[in-house]
Amino acid sequence: MATPAELARLIDLHLDDLRDTEPKWCVGHSEVAGRGVFATADIPEGEILFRERALVVGPTARKGSILNTCVCCHKLLPVKDFLCKRNCTLPVCDVCSDSQIHRGECDWFIRWQPMDLIKDDSSMTVNPMSLRILTAIRVFLLNTNQRALVNAMQANADRGYRQEIIKAAQCFRKFPTTDKTFMDNLFRVVGVLNTNAFEAPCRKGDHDTLVRGLFPLTAIMNHECTPNASHYFDNGTMAVVRAARFIPKGAEITTTYTKILWSNVTRCIFLKMTKGFICDCSRCNDNTENGTYLAALLCREPKCKGLVLPIQTKTLQPDWHCLTCNTIFPHAKMARYQDFALNTINNRINTSSVSDMITFINEMCPKFCPPSNYVLVEAKLNVIWRMSRFNKDEYTEEQKQHRDRYRVEILEILKKLGAGDCTLRKLIMEEIQ
Repeated sequence: MATPAELARLIDLHLDDLRDTEPKWCVGHSEVAGRGVFATADIPEGEILFRERALVVGPTARKGSILNTCVCCHKLLPVKDFLCKRNCTLPVCDVCSDSQIHRGECDWFIRWQPMDLIKDDSSMTVNPMSLRILTAIRVFLLNTNQRALVNAMQANADRGYRQEIIKAAQCFRKFPTTDKTFMDNLFRVVGVLNTNAFEAPCRKGDHDTLVRGLFPLTAIMNHECTPNASHYFDNGTMAVVRAARFIPKGAEITTTYTKILWSNVTRCIFLKMTKGFICDCSRCNDNTENGTYLAALLCREPKCKGLVLPIQTKTLQPDWHCLTCNTIFPHAKMARYQDFALNTINNRINTSSVSDMITFINEMCPKFCPPSNYVLVEAKLNVIWRMSRFNKDEYTEEQKQHRDRYRVEILEILKKLGAGDCTLRKLIMEEIQ
């Protein structure tokens, strides 16, 4: 692993013209994860700490992705005849197909001889596993200092990552699986990406998509469940990091690796499964989460409508305790209840209009889910997002009043958490478009 000093040098080269002449931060040794980002001066709330271009960007290729999206400019392509004319089997527009950025990866894919395309009833598409590996392949095409920066980053050695590579290799007839040096390097790169990359929203015309971007400096910041810094992405290629609250000189600058409104149990499971650690911050040690009750479920005992919270432990499957009748419930039972709420609400989000969603939130959800539960909070965020982004003039005054009430409720939760002027708050207030 590179020393903090070497990592700082490579970060400076990476930032290039975006590097401030007198930055208020530095990369240094951290007791949390070996290195982190620290304040070199007092930083007021709201101040921009740095901007950073993505070192490498590629498609997420996750389930549900629109695969007929150009892998270079991210514009939406026709549902047919959207693949590279040189038969590398990557979706790419006519302009980008002849670009320098595409030529290198195109040559590699052609040399490896992609397997036949997958056919379905409506169109011709590519195997998402070959798209998923593209971001890693782009790392091999970076310059020497850029590759050194990737190698200097932490990588969790998860066995699942090797399966990801094996599945990608099966998309080609001549993938270099016998080249040990290449395969070892590829496994390392995939580990770096899965440990550090972000999924960033990108908009091209009327087309919204998520891209997978590696922002090394942003990724170096260590995790806190209610961090003192927040970030947002400018069209998938630029990360902007701001102080969410006052940061004193010498303090470590932190971000969050999860959604800030997720409950303790949900964040704990996500961090353990994807990042390999369990957080021990003050919020994680308070089962009420500063009185927000984001994890709360309704008691299942007859005639009791009390709130049930996970008992504070260091396990991923804690028992749950009713605050009213003091009944103790096993985690398996409450997990099924939570999954029911999650699936029910998510199904409505995916299939309902804004009007139906508001009715569902106000009339149906209180019957099986307390208003504080994070899943219901996410549903309210979905309504706010859709009403602020699409067909703004089509909503009734009553619907706008419900949206405004949801805003007030979520802003109050963020205030209780001590989230400060975080990105989510600014999005809710429509200060970031």
